Amino acid sequence: MGGSAAFGGWALWRFVTTGYVFSPPLRGPIVTVVVPDGASLSEIADILAARHVVPRAGAFESRAEADGYGQRFRPGAYTFHQYETYSVIVAGLVAGGAPSTVKVTFPEGFTIGQMAAQAAAQVPGFSAARYRDLAIRHPLKVELAGMRAGTRLEGLLFPATYEFPPVTGPRDLVETQVAGFQDAFAQVDLGKAKQRHLTPYDVVIIASMIEKEVRAPAERPLVAAVIWNRLRLNMLLQVDATIEYALGYHKSQLSLADLAIKSPYNTYRHKGLPPTPICNPGLASLEAAAHPAHVAYLYYVARNDGSGRHYFARTYQQFLKDKAKAGL
Repeated sequence: MGGSAAFGGWALWRFVTTGYVFSPPLRGPIVTVVVPDGASLSEIADILAARHVVPRAGAFESRAEADGYGQRFRPGAYTFHQYETYSVIVAGLVAGGAPSTVKVTFPEGFTIGQMAAQAAAQVPGFSAARYRDLAIRHPLKVELAGMRAGTRLEGLLFPATYEFPPVTGPRDLVETQVAGFQDAFAQVDLGKAKQRHLTPYDVVIIASMIEKEVRAPAERPLVAAVIWNRLRLNMLLQVDATIEYALGYHKSQLSLADLAIKSPYNTYRHKGLPPTPICNPGLASLEAAAHPAHVAYLYYVARNDGSGRHYFARTYQQFLKDKAKAGL
């Protein structure tokens, strides 16, 4: 009789939780579940059911209460399979999960790939591949003058600190970052750029180069001036950071072979701006890109003294002297 009672109890559990006596649903993909502080057993059961970790909230709540788990489940972020086994669910909830919210900070100058890797490393269950897909291969629709439809969203994913939740996943993150970019960019006066026939998207591209080239904040308008001046004179921009974007990684010093790389991002070979931004710039670089300094500089070279600053020059002869001074 003891064996029959046990079998009957298990069969009843399978029935009330799944609706199937003989074949409960197969275990599904991994999902993230967030249990907030102070959540009751009933609220936890509802959360699990909403994420399809359990098929029926009421049945899970009843059994967990009967098994003495009513006050033992802890808040946090959990990863479970959909239609997970009861034992795995309760063991996880008793042990406790990661903090219920995760803050992810994207520094200015991060690329889409870096942002994807950062979020995946810090947020349980976050799909870097899905994020890249929504930002590169099948980008969400964003309207910005000068930007062609279907262009990757590099430059338009605003670097800031985002909290999961309320951000829920890759699509929500991309949408939130684009909204953050639009809010920030709305603060930038584009009047001068319009006079020089630069589109808003051009300004973002310039800002991305400034973000990667400048370490000393005061130099942002100076580098912007060099780019604007070279565009006006139809000179090659020769921005090292665009080569690194083409290569896909950072190098402390570029080789002659690097400078000859066949890529539309090679500003040593192709005049004008690169086809897209090369990173996601912050507000300071966006403002500098739209408001360059009133100087006639055409050249700059890193000082190579650990300061992160540059020498700026109006002539090629002075540029060569600056290079020698920097030991290059």
